[in-house]
Amino acid sequence: MHDDDRFGMPASAFAGAREAHGSAPTVRAGMYVPARAEVRSMAPETLRPLLIEWLWESPTELIPTNEQIHQVKAELEARPDATALAPLIEECRRYIED
Repeated sequence: MHDDDRFGMPASAFAGAREAHGSAPTVRAGMYVPARAEVRSMAPETLRPLLIEWLWESPTELIPTNEQIHQVKAELEARPDATALAPLIEECRRYIED
């Protein structure tokens, strides 16, 4: 997978979400899906709200699948600072179980 891949979320999903929920300057929570490279490298305090909003607040067009969240979780677990990301990894686990 490419670093800029957003966990397989198709461009049509983003377009549908923008059409249904608007775009800048007013953007609905959960409309940003981080790219793989961002999940691998973004500071935990920056990444956490983005992922939480995608998991729990995303519009219908961008609701992540369990497989996508399994992939996010694997990326988080592979980070050298995975211990610091334990609460976020647990949040991914909770999402998959719900």
